[in-house]
Amino acid sequence: MEIINFNEHRGPRGPYAPPLVTEPRPKRRALLIGINYAESVQLWGSHVDVLQMKDLVTKEYHYSPDDIVTLIDDGGEPRLQPTRENILREIDNLVRDAKPGDHFFFHYSGHAEQRCNEDYTVTKEDGMDECLLPMDAMGKDKDDEKLMIRDRELRVRLVDSLPAGSQLIAIFDSSHSASLLDLDHFRCNRVYVPYVSKGRRRSDSLWAPNVRKNALEQGHDRPFVSTRGVYQTKRVTVSDSMVKIRKSSIQHGEGRQRVQTRKLTVKAAYEPSTAVTPRFPIELCESPIAMFPCDGWCRPDGSEHEMAQVISLSACKDSQILWEERGKSMTTALVKILRENPNPSLKDLMLCVSHERHKSAIDVHDEAKKYKKAMQEYWRRGGEKPGVQTEVNNFQDPQLSSHQPLNLEKITWNP
Repeated sequence: MEIINFNEHRGPRGPYAPPLVTEPRPKRRALLIGINYAESVQLWGSHVDVLQMKDLVTKEYHYSPDDIVTLIDDGGEPRLQPTRENILREIDNLVRDAKPGDHFFFHYSGHAEQRCNEDYTVTKEDGMDECLLPMDAMGKDKDDEKLMIRDRELRVRLVDSLPAGSQLIAIFDSSHSASLLDLDHFRCNRVYVPYVSKGRRRSDSLWAPNVRKNALEQGHDRPFVSTRGVYQTKRVTVSDSMVKIRKSSIQHGEGRQRVQTRKLTVKAAYEPSTAVTPRFPIELCESPIAMFPCDGWCRPDGSEHEMAQVISLSACKDSQILWEERGKSMTTALVKILRENPNPSLKDLMLCVSHERHKSAIDVHDEAKKYKKAMQEYWRRGGEKPGVQTEVNNFQDPQLSSHQPLNLEKITWNP
């Protein structure tokens, strides 16, 4: 037997090399929620919206199916039903252990409501809280406010815990959705769209400053009369081309008098000046002081690296309601745009989404004109009565909100 001395064949010993330590890969998680409310005010397309969005983020943005949680009210596994408890638990799981470089994606398709905010003079311009409606918050007879998820709670759970360098993109395909995350900047993120909304628009935001008939003139003995309205609306569908809206309103005021509207965007402190001279005979007061961070002219100031990048894309303004036609939701339009160009600039994305939603609104309004003609024919000649009247009142203006001012031309959409 030959004995081999391995020491003779061993080369010179090199320097000690410590084991390699690899940095963990950034997380990419998604939470997708779609609620059809089968037992109450039913929607038709929320489940489809979730399936389309899941397909998009896996194929175009390379999210792993294991890192995507979907909550839909399909009667399946109880822990995956979009109840208030399950939604809040999965939101916490979404952003748990967030670190710089992580990407988080949140999508909601369903109903949203507005409720009065008691401290509106401090935190809210319109005096309203926007709320998500989980499946257990929608009863057959009335809504359960305790089960709603208010915007301030969403912000605390989704936004406030994110570290600098991480990213959250949220999409809200619902009514009253512009400030569902209570983000500071929205006016400065609006883009110009060269269309003019047509049609019969009976929105109260247009009524309030334009009361003409029987208006009273302002005078020392006839001050302005302020009114306050509280509106509750729902996104409701009836069929492929028919839309029904449930709306209740409360108005307080006296007669048809001229209405003074007040915007809570600025405040001014009046202090009489003692420096009144023949050259300056007018008393002076301070310039208006902004009460809210965004005045529409915000620009990036270099602080964007000091906080998480949070972007919220919503289907409409807080004051607007959302109607739904099968195959024509904002989610469907967004998925179509992003399949053609997965990484557009935020400006191009908002332009495309706005135009797509405007086209859908025109189609719905055309159906409303046909309905009006059919009703006139029905009253003249009888016969079969037309179906439910479609939405003819409003357009929807998609909104982009953010944690900090954005350069819409340079920042690309990259969930």
